[in-house]
Amino acid sequence: MELLFEISIIFFLVVFQSLFGVGLLLFGTPIFLLLGNNFESTLVLILPISIIISLLQIIYHRKLSNNHILEFNKFCLPFLAIFLIITIYFGNSVNTKLYVSVLLIISSLILLNKNRIFKVTHNLLAYRKFFLILIGCIHGATNMGGAFLSIFSSLVNNENRLQTRNYIAYGYFVMGSVQFITILFLGTVEVDFSKLYYTIFPLIIFYPLQKLFSKMNDKFFITIINYVALSFGIIAFFMSI
Repeated sequence: MELLFEISIIFFLVVFQSLFGVGLLLFGTPIFLLLGNNFESTLVLILPISIIISLLQIIYHRKLSNNHILEFNKFCLPFLAIFLIITIYFGNSVNTKLYVSVLLIISSLILLNKNRIFKVTHNLLAYRKFFLILIGCIHGATNMGGAFLSIFSSLVNNENRLQTRNYIAYGYFVMGSVQFITILFLGTVEVDFSKLYYTIFPLIIFYPLQKLFSKMNDKFFITIINYVALSFGIIAFFMSI
């Protein structure tokens, strides 16, 4: 029964992530933490799926700026690895569920007010390196840096929808890869490689969903997702204290 529940959750989140570019990490991280998984086990479960979806998105759109890639790799990824290692070794001394739920609430509020924040933060492009470092620190510590990545992507790509989505996909791909490799290297959690069969889900449904929903106006659905995420974050917060 537990396995069927896990499969259902992951399949549902894969569908959302494939369609709208968000969902798997946004919901998956707090859900599996609340179900009793520790931080590392949660990452080991959902990161391979996220990596595959992001890779499929990159291949599908095939349009990325090399300058943005090099900058992202240089300033975000090292701090991502550092804060992930810190969280793995010292995470037991803090309430991981609590600060992940807080980040979920903050992330949802950011994405719900993205247009307003974009106008306010446009001048932050002068501090883009610091922004990338911040994304790395937050994502390494909580796996919830997606909202900040979304804002940054909109800024550097001048709100071009396709380029923004591609940049986010690349960010999720390399961050997920660094996280997963770091966990394997540290060897502090036993990796159940049999769970890699979940990566079959995006391989099967990603392309059919792109064709079926390519003309869908996803703005309304994204708004709904973020309101659900906000509500879920508040519930998770009170369950964690």
